[in-house]
Formats: sequence, structure tokens, C-alpha cells
Amino acid sequence: MKHIRNFFAFVFELYKQRYIISQLVKRDFQNKYMASYLGLPWAFIQPLMSVVVIWFAMTYGLRVGKTETGLPYSVWFICGMIPWLFISEALVTTSGSLIEYSYLIKKTAFRVAIIPFIKIFTALIIHLFFIIFLAIFAMAYGFYPDIYWLQLIYFVFASFVLLAGLGWLISAINVFVRDVGQIVNVAINILFWATPIIWPYSMLTGNLKYIALINPFFYIIEGYRKAILMDAWLLHDTISTIYFWGITSFIFILGSVVFIKLTPHFSDVL
Repeated sequence: MKHIRNFFAFVFELYKQRYIISQLVKRDFQNKYMASYLGLPWAFIQPLMSVVVIWFAMTYGLRVGKTETGLPYSVWFICGMIPWLFISEALVTTSGSLIEYSYLIKKTAFRVAIIPFIKIFTALIIHLFFIIFLAIFAMAYGFYPDIYWLQLIYFVFASFVLLAGLGWLISAINVFVRDVGQIVNVAINILFWATPIIWPYSMLTGNLKYIALINPFFYIIEGYRKAILMDAWLLHDTISTIYFWGITSFIFILGSVVFIKLTPHFSDVL
């Protein structure tokens, strides 16, 4: 109950400081992209090229036409790649967020726990653009918006809660162990291939199918696909939902506890 109260108290704190957060997100977005010659397009060129290269290799190189369920592989792949880009971008940027915004930590009036959210919100802005891109791409293949697409709101929220817990955890530890940022990059590469993004979940057999359920990112990626391509409610898959929220709740609580414990020592290191 204590953690639940703390969660809602923190949500209320986010709401109270929404103007400050919006300004910091705006500045973060500008600093990251607007300082370059092309400016804003760089926010979309790099992730878009990642999608295009892998899609081209699988479609025209390996000539994967359709999945085992008869879905066009290209749109099936992109439905999984779009949420992964959001997840990977948020994890990489949050890991070094406290170091980047160290000047805010010395301001006693500013709540330090908000800093990782700046990076998550910045990644979310780009993700919303790619959701529109995904919708257009899906419609080109004959998958039109319906009530099931509303599940995307739920999965964006689920991603946000998971990333919040991970963001607190890795950003706090990274202040004291600077290798964490490199470890996150390696872990993301491993998770990309270990998560059913470019290969179907049906390929797994035996206990491997249950191990996949422990990966919370799989739940989100599969959710995007079921919402857009399969006209299915993932929430009806009770086991997967329980697994996801159980693991996500654990990560969220662990991240918040570690962050709170280490916060008093940030100013001594930064």
C-alpha cells in the first residue's frame, strides 16, 4: 500500500510540475536535434533507416513474404519494430540522464526523480510520429483502424510505466558505475534478437515459450501486432497480462527504491 500511495503522489507531482517538464522536454528535444544542420529530420531519419534496412533485408534478401499466420511480413515486422525503437531510445537516453542534467540535482526545489522522465517524454514524441507512420503503412496493406486500435493507448501507457522503473534504476546506478551506459547498449542489442521482433513467437517450443513471457517487451510488441493486425484483445490473454504487470510492478518498485536510496549521494559524485 505504501508503494501505491507513493506512486499516486508522484503522478500528482508530475502533474503539478507539468509546465517545467514540458519546457525541459522541449529544450532537450531542441538540443538533441535542432543544433545540427538538418535539425528536426534527424529525429526520424535514423530510426526510419533502421526500419527500412531490416525490412529490405528480410523482404528482398531473405524473401520472407508472409508469416505462418498468413500476415504480410513487412507490416508484421514494422508493427514490432516501432514500439522497440521507442523502448530502446528511451533506455539509452535515460541511462545517462542524471549525468547530463547534473546541474538540476543541486537545485533543492527541483525533484530529481523527474529527470529520467524528460528523456522518456522526448522519445515518446518521436514514437507518436511513428505510430502515425505505422497506421498509414498498415492501411496500405488493407488493415484499417477499428476499435482494437484503441489498445495502443494502453500499450503506450504500459511501456511508459515499465520504462519509468527501468529509467530510475539504470540512471541512478550509472551515476556511480559509469559502465552501466555501455551495458545498456549491449543489453539492448541482445534483447533485440532475443525478443520476437523479426522472428515469430511460434518458432519457440517447450519451455522457451514460457521464458518469452518473462520478457516484458514481448508483451508490448505482441500487443501492437494484435491490436493492428489481428483484431484481438490482448487483455483477454490473462496469463501474459499477469506476467507483464507482475514483472513491471517489481521493476517499478525496485527502480523507485534504488533511486530514493541513492538520491542523497548524487551531489557528492556529480
